[in-house]
Amino acid sequence: MALTKENLAQLIALQKQDGGLDKLQKEMDTIPAEIEGLRAGLEKDKAAVASAKSQTMTLEKLKKTKELDVAAKEEAAKKHGGELNQVKTNEAFKALQHEIERAKADASDIETQILEIMDQLDASRKAEKAAAAVLKVSEDEVKAEVSHRESQLAEVKARFEAAKVLRDQTAAPVPAEAMKVYNHVRSRGKLDAVVPIDATTCSACRVILAPQVIVEATKAKALVTCESCQRILYKAETTVPAQAN
Repeated sequence: MALTKENLAQLIALQKQDGGLDKLQKEMDTIPAEIEGLRAGLEKDKAAVASAKSQTMTLEKLKKTKELDVAAKEEAAKKHGGELNQVKTNEAFKALQHEIERAKADASDIETQILEIMDQLDASRKAEKAAAAVLKVSEDEVKAEVSHRESQLAEVKARFEAAKVLRDQTAAPVPAEAMKVYNHVRSRGKLDAVVPIDATTCSACRVILAPQVIVEATKAKALVTCESCQRILYKAETTVPAQAN
């Protein structure tokens, strides 16, 4: 495959530009994930506030239920108290007194429970307030950080597009067959698709090269590749790299 020294220089320059594009692409891939991570952290803080609110509401409902229970017991005691004057036997009188005492005792127990619930409710409200304060700080911080990362992403995208234009300009004069080999090697994860010969070996995979391969690379008149790793080879002393734009 015919190739000139200038084409080799263009490939070397192209590889440098592609390396820069790879770094920019990595940034473009990383920033959205970082933004998602920030938002995920914020969702945890929101969940903490929601959980605290739910606990407060549960305790408030329970307190209300217990207060109704106390009212019911007090009403029962009052009702039985009114019935005392209507009974005609000593046994019935004692039975009503027992019911009144039990209703009052139950009411007292429930009131104790209400006091305990009130303590829990106070702690829950404080926890809710603290969680809300944490959320407020998180929201402000995440909003600012997301805005910063989005601006960063827009800048990186702009730099990528500008660099891509220059990269395509560098690639344009390179023969299609050479570009096919170059792109194929890079597609296999070997981003250093164009490497110099190190004495008698491929500088990438360290395989000893056939003498004829070295001769052809020295002439720099054809595309020479490593039989082991398929990278494009060149002799540094006979190839002057083009300036990457």
